Amino acid sequence: HKTIVMITVDRNKCPHDHICPLINICPEGAITQGVDGYPIIDYSLCIECGLCIRKCPMRAIKQI
Repeated sequence: HKTIVMITVDRNKCPHDHICPLINICPEGAITQGVDGYPIIDYSLCIECGLCIRKCPMRAIKQI
């Protein structure tokens, strides 16, 4: 049974005015982009590898 760690988008740090680079970085395809430009994390696909947290250039993805 895996512990659920919520990975969230800090909307104050995410510029949301470009194609999110994390879409192509996520190995599970768990990140998409909403019409407002913010990344959306599909928790049913996320394996909590932390790659998006480490690779976000704006440090806008975090664990809570």
